Amino acid sequence: MERRNAKVTFSKSVNNSLGCKLSIPKDWTDRMGIDPEDRNITLYFDGDNITVRRQEMSPIKHTPLASKQKILRFALIWQQMYLNHKTIPFFFFEDVMFLGDELADLGFEMDCGNSLEEAFPGVDAYNDNAEFEKILEKIDLQTLGNAIFSQWRYWNHWSMGPMEEKDFQWFVKAFSRLAELASYT
Repeated sequence: MERRNAKVTFSKSVNNSLGCKLSIPKDWTDRMGIDPEDRNITLYFDGDNITVRRQEMSPIKHTPLASKQKILRFALIWQQMYLNHKTIPFFFFEDVMFLGDELADLGFEMDCGNSLEEAFPGVDAYNDNAEFEKILEKIDLQTLGNAIFSQWRYWNHWSMGPMEEKDFQWFVKAFSRLAELASYT
C-alpha cells in the first residue's frame, strides 16, 4: 500500500460556509481508471478513515476500437489462458480487472449478445459450439469481441453453474478467430 502525506484545503463559499478539497496524486487516479470522462467516485467514512473508490455503477465508457496489434496480443494471450484453464487459478477468468476491463479498454461492449443476434438471427452461437463454428468465418472483429465480452459476463455474473470443457473450448475458438481477424491488415 502506498502512502503520501497531504493537506486539506479549506475555502469559503458564497454563503460563508467552509468547503474542503483534497488533492489525490494523478498516478493513483490513473491506476484507478478515473479520468475527466469517468470521474464518478464513492467516498466511505467510518469515523476515522476516508476510502475513495470508483463507483460500481459508473456510466459505460464507449472506447473506440483499439489497434489490431493490441487486439491480436490480447486474443493470443487469452486463447492460451482458456486453452490451459486447468493450470490457471480460476479467479483470472472471473475477476473484472483481468478480462472485462481489458475488453472494454479495447473498444468492445458487453451488449448481452445483441450484436451477435442482430448479425446472425436465430443462430444459437452461445450454447451450441457447432453453430458458433459455422458463423466464425462470417463474423467481424467488433461483433466477435462484443460476443466474447457478453459470453464472459454470462459466466462471470449470471450463470448459476460451473463452466464445462465445451464452454472453455468456445472461448478458445472465439479468441483464435479474434486473433485471425486482428492479424488481417
